[in-house]
Amino acid sequence: MFKKIILANIFSFLFFISLSQRATFDKQKITVGDRVKLHLEIPANAGNEIKFPDFDNKLVNGLEIINISDIKKDKTNKYLMRDIILTAFTDSLFLIKGIPFIVDGDTLLTNPLRLKVSYFKPDSAFMSNIDTTQMLKTADIKPPVRTPLTVKEFMQRFGTYIIIVLIILLLTYIIILRYIKNKKNKNTSSPEKQIPEIPPHIKAIRRINDLRNKGLHKQDNPKPFYTELSNIIRKYIEERFNIPALESTTSEIIDSFNKTEYSAEASKNKLAELLSLADTVKFAKNKPGEHENEIMTEYALSFINSTKEKEENNKTQKNTES
Repeated sequence: MFKKIILANIFSFLFFISLSQRATFDKQKITVGDRVKLHLEIPANAGNEIKFPDFDNKLVNGLEIINISDIKKDKTNKYLMRDIILTAFTDSLFLIKGIPFIVDGDTLLTNPLRLKVSYFKPDSAFMSNIDTTQMLKTADIKPPVRTPLTVKEFMQRFGTYIIIVLIILLLTYIIILRYIKNKKNKNTSSPEKQIPEIPPHIKAIRRINDLRNKGLHKQDNPKPFYTELSNIIRKYIEERFNIPALESTTSEIIDSFNKTEYSAEASKNKLAELLSLADTVKFAKNKPGEHENEIMTEYALSFINSTKEKEENNKTQKNTES
């Protein structure tokens, strides 16, 4: 009788432990390229030695890991927790049977999980409200989750650029010193006529017109069109607002653009939707149709015209656009 009681208690304890290690997604459905948080937790008293699951760069095939937090306790000090930020670039339903914890040498699985990832598909109501002849007002896009950047990650990402910039500054300083020295030894000549610099918005409109003439937006493969259109907008943002858009992600560009005087206008929404769609085409093999390509071209022109410099030469702009 005593042995039966002991065995019953042991099985009850093991059953409690098996239900205590948990894994949950903060969202059950996401679109391609969006992020989702996987929360893992296990009782702190589950065993003398608790080992959280090890991952490389993905949870399962198709679910890529962006960031893994440190292991920490909850406010009551009863659970050990860890958060994992994931993303996916394929339209699929992911089924995870269980995530293994190692407790005192034994493997304990969490509850099974499922996550639906799908492409963004505008419905008929959305398409019927689109008017390419007027400025469009779209809903705010939820920005990606930003994680803290460590010093090591910063140096790995920007260290090479910093060294290059320092070398360029040193060479520039030497060239300027030599230029000043040579200028002092020469007689001053009549000033040369300066060629007026072409405003950024005019250059950008010319590039978009050239892109239209190529007819890339009518081809079956939309990737070349969206790659060039995205580069035109990024180049315009660099020249117009001094934002390093060519070297930045879409979320970093939007964050920098929010600090400009145009952040509260509809132009911010057009920029976010255009760059986000371009990202899904380049990385997630999304295939918009010719009509949507035309809409994105109008988005680009509308964004440029709504953020261009206020003082401009109207005659030059008209000749350029014609």
